[in-house]
Amino acid sequence: MRSDVAISFEQLRDANPAMFQQSATAWKDWADAALIHAGYVDDRVHPHIRPGHWDGMVAEMARGKVTDAKTRLTNTAGNLKSIETVLVQAGQDFEQAQQDLRKGIAQANDNHLAISSTGEEVTVTIPADLLDESKHSPSEIDRVKTAASEAQTTMRAALYRANQIDGGVEKALNGLFPPKNGGPGNNGGGPTGGHGPSGWNGDYGPSGAPPLQKPSGNVAEWIRQAIAVLQQHGIHLGPNDASYIATIIQYESGGNPHAINLWDSNAAAGHPSKGLMQTIDGTFNAYALRQAGGAAPNVWNPVDNIVAGVNYALHRYHSLANVPGIRNIIHHAGPYVGY
Repeated sequence: MRSDVAISFEQLRDANPAMFQQSATAWKDWADAALIHAGYVDDRVHPHIRPGHWDGMVAEMARGKVTDAKTRLTNTAGNLKSIETVLVQAGQDFEQAQQDLRKGIAQANDNHLAISSTGEEVTVTIPADLLDESKHSPSEIDRVKTAASEAQTTMRAALYRANQIDGGVEKALNGLFPPKNGGPGNNGGGPTGGHGPSGWNGDYGPSGAPPLQKPSGNVAEWIRQAIAVLQQHGIHLGPNDASYIATIIQYESGGNPHAINLWDSNAAAGHPSKGLMQTIDGTFNAYALRQAGGAAPNVWNPVDNIVAGVNYALHRYHSLANVPGIRNIIHHAGPYVGY
């Protein structure tokens, strides 16, 4: 993990996501070893220092030290298991980001578009010949413009998520096991909360971990349904808002309704970001709206998640076009930033 170097286009394209699983396996082995040693303390040491077998002030001190050692080993094992879970989840998300990047590359190549990259930035340009009105119809030109926009957004979003994962996992590791000499990721804080040097402690929040089975459907369909729910509650969106929602989803979750972030300050605080729009449980509960005739809103339901995320964004920024990441993209004012 590198706090000072961003993952580049080439690095994400050529990376081996299995490195996360390999690392997770090592952390699991260390956790198992810590539990074995804790059990050794119980089985081999405690019988020799139990009351009646050994008494007195020194015996009491020895029992206290042994109990403390067992507690430390057990807590360390818990932290190591948390890191294993974080790395497994990060590996899955990193692999999806890589697949999205390669999908964007394929879309650009299929449409004979040019790709250029500088570090973590990637740009898709349309060759002048494809924009020549004497050779191509307006519909053909519109199609290639749409393809260029889609490919660029897909690749930029993939790089954004990969860098969020890379930097976030480093902070999670430093949070659970702070470097002795200090270091990056130890100060906590941030725009969404956090509470000092700590990492995810295994708490998924009130709504729990992602369900095993993903819902049927696709992002475009879920957005249409969510817009209908918002309209039922008197919230009417503009003609461009569906595309803004799709862009937020692409950057925040890559379209995975069961996405969960286990490595940022929200996760450390016990309420990780979840779902398509990456809402925490508290925000979701505050801004969710019940679908007509539907069950109570559920953060893992993709339509409910979109509704809550959009409702929150409208309350905070007054329009989706004013969401910082969307505003940056519209006005070419900078990269996407979380909302």
